[in-house]
Amino acid sequence: MIHQVKLDASQAQLNLSIPPLPGHGLLFYVRDSADSENIATKVKETLPSSFIVGPHINRHIITAGRDHLVINVGFQPGGLYRFLGIPMSELLCKDGFDGVDLMGNKIKEVYNRLQEANSFTQMKLIVENFLLNHIGKLKRTLPIDHALHLLMKERGLLKIEELASHACLSTRQFERLFKQRIGLPPKYFSRLVRFSQAWIINEQQPGTSWINIAHECGYFDQMHLIRDFREFAGVNPSSIESEYLKSQVKLFDHVFE
Repeated sequence: MIHQVKLDASQAQLNLSIPPLPGHGLLFYVRDSADSENIATKVKETLPSSFIVGPHINRHIITAGRDHLVINVGFQPGGLYRFLGIPMSELLCKDGFDGVDLMGNKIKEVYNRLQEANSFTQMKLIVENFLLNHIGKLKRTLPIDHALHLLMKERGLLKIEELASHACLSTRQFERLFKQRIGLPPKYFSRLVRFSQAWIINEQQPGTSWINIAHECGYFDQMHLIRDFREFAGVNPSSIESEYLKSQVKLFDHVFE
């Protein structure tokens, strides 16, 4: 995905509220840099030009530069583990890692080429070629990887025992390999998947009642949804809705698959 927005000198910088999300990603800030504040820890930092994240368990406020152009490569569940070859639990000790620290000069080369590109199509090809050249180094696919995909498809609503069966593992083995590939225990991750669905529905379908959102996302009732909002976002759903409407901005998004 490519997100772009340009602001002139008369416009205030954008403050984008980013929810806790289950995904793993590789991001390139091709133009201006962006600043990030972790709402839970109050830690602020300037994000590096190439940035590896996932999953986020706290809400962040991203202050975008005036020439905001970010490329976000999203990985399938377990895909970033297979790509990097390191346990995803190591990514949770920080909000994210500089891509150069994890992947060296190859990431630098990609970033430099992205800066020189003059179209989204060229940017897509540069990133795609980088990923394709890495295929031979990927860790092999196991049945658990198919179970992870199924968990996302079913929006976090499958029982752990059922997922373990799909992965051809005992529950204990499944929980160990799950944390290695995802970084979080399966039950906690399932809650994060369900919460993120509720957040996305609220953004994409403003005006939808929280009761309907809770029902659509498989919550037992609205109070269970509110509990997850308080834990993951630090506020009630109504506060998030108000904040989103105040800061809403139209980004130019170009999605490649």
